[in-house]
Amino acid sequence: MDEEIDTLAQRIDRMVALARQLTEENQRLRALLEENRAAEQELRERMDEARARVEAALSRLPAAPDAAQ
Repeated sequence: MDEEIDTLAQRIDRMVALARQLTEENQRLRALLEENRAAEQELRERMDEARARVEAALSRLPAAPDAAQ
């Protein structure tokens, strides 16, 4: 019976260690996800700004002559 208890205790220890490892990994992944979301938002903002600059530059160009003429 002592052997069974020792085996069970070892299994519990391994499960606790695995739970801790998974918790740490989950925290790292959440932090990485947040970093990636922030980077994505920054890129979207930069793209919007670039799009606005291109549209402004295009609006200042003279109108193209009609291709039908």
